[in-house]
Amino acid sequence: MLTRTVRRIGLCLALLLAFPYECLSQQQDLQEAAALRRQVVQLYNQGHYAQAIPLAERVLVIHEKALGPEHPDVAQSLNNLALLFNFKAKGKEKKWLPARYLAFVLHAGPGDRVALVDLGDAEAIDHLVARFKNRVVSENAIARQQVLAAARDLYVQVFAPIQRELGSVKEIFIAPDGNLNLLPFEVLQGPDGKFLIEDYTFYYLGSGRDLLGFGTSQSTGGKALLIGDPTFDLGPEEKASTLRQLALEDIPKGTDVKRSTDLRGFTFARLPGTRQEVRTIHALLGADKADLFTDKTALEEVLRQHGTPRILHLATHGFFLSDQDLASLRDDDRGMRQSGWGGAPKAKAGKIENPLVRSGIALAGANRALAIGDLAQSDGLVTAEKILGLRLRGTDLVVLSACETGLGDVKNGEGVFGLRRAFTQAGAKSLVMSLWAVPDRETQELMVGFYTNMLSGKMNRAQALRQAALSQMPIVKARHGAAHPFFWGAFVFLGEP
Repeated sequence: MLTRTVRRIGLCLALLLAFPYECLSQQQDLQEAAALRRQVVQLYNQGHYAQAIPLAERVLVIHEKALGPEHPDVAQSLNNLALLFNFKAKGKEKKWLPARYLAFVLHAGPGDRVALVDLGDAEAIDHLVARFKNRVVSENAIARQQVLAAARDLYVQVFAPIQRELGSVKEIFIAPDGNLNLLPFEVLQGPDGKFLIEDYTFYYLGSGRDLLGFGTSQSTGGKALLIGDPTFDLGPEEKASTLRQLALEDIPKGTDVKRSTDLRGFTFARLPGTRQEVRTIHALLGADKADLFTDKTALEEVLRQHGTPRILHLATHGFFLSDQDLASLRDDDRGMRQSGWGGAPKAKAGKIENPLVRSGIALAGANRALAIGDLAQSDGLVTAEKILGLRLRGTDLVVLSACETGLGDVKNGEGVFGLRRAFTQAGAKSLVMSLWAVPDRETQELMVGFYTNMLSGKMNRAQALRQAALSQMPIVKARHGAAHPFFWGAFVFLGEP
């Protein structure tokens, strides 16, 4: 036994001495094969089968050369390669790379001047938008100080690449996608310290083809309709009495659309500042050109039964719920999280709702409807689905002076399909809305400036809003120590100028 062992050792030493380079080369090849195999396993686990195939082929060649075709490792390498080809043939290879934002820049007038600009990874840009939105509305002093840094980061990532293609252009029609719908480009800050609103006028679109409809509607609306400061706790008896005084009909029960189950637990507080807002605008327009409804008369029936207004101004609460997460529709998921930047709300199993019932505005009696368990009771909750039924062909302008009314279900392609889309589909030519809640005082001042500019006849509606915001900036700076975009930058103009 001892002799045989010594002979074997001697044989191995003889082979090693005779072929030192061949043995060393074989060892290096097997180490390479092992490293390649680890990469193959990693790519396989990630679903990148096509990328793994050439590496697996290299492993097979190395094993055949180093170990011989009959070695078990060669058979294993061959089986692994066949498995990768099988998965690729079944179409299990990931088809999409990470999403990116692309900007198509088309200049007005004749010619074919078109540019395609890659803005970068969509997830990274969405993160920047979320960070800006969190900071701009935060009550934390440090976060407020950091909002300008976030605005500059977004400028560098999103606007600077486009700016190089704009040349001397000062008016921009922009159709954002995804979370860029939640961003007013006016508040982005360049390296010179100037906000974009100081150099550009922005017109927001749902899609580029909206431009084709500009100027095609010949309908004209009647008196402006102004609604503000609703009595959200309005009871049924008071409502019935108010309807009789206004000579309006109650909406028949059973014919109304349902509200979202995720609105359960919501309540709306009075907004006394909106009363002064609509009263001031009413005085500017003139009693002969505008109808005013507040308190108990700020009813859903007024909005839905009123004739087509030339201007519709709604100064009240807006509500929205984020997209339902289809992956979370399981039996163990209960309740919801209010929309924000912390993720989508979770719904009960099987309850996939129409996105049009997940956003809207609140009018008189909304709190009472929410207190009732019957989802068909939606008095005062004017969802986007209801808004689609409004008669707005001939309405030049809708103003949503409310809390976060611009936020809705974020989809690819057409962009936000929330209140903004519902109003335009109902026939409104243009829309002014806020992308976050603005304090009453600054909102009133900006709205008065907007209507004053618009009524002067010297500028179009988008220019009137821009000029009102520019005029507000020094007022905010004197009042708060800095021209913080929170106070002047929330409102955006969408649609036909």
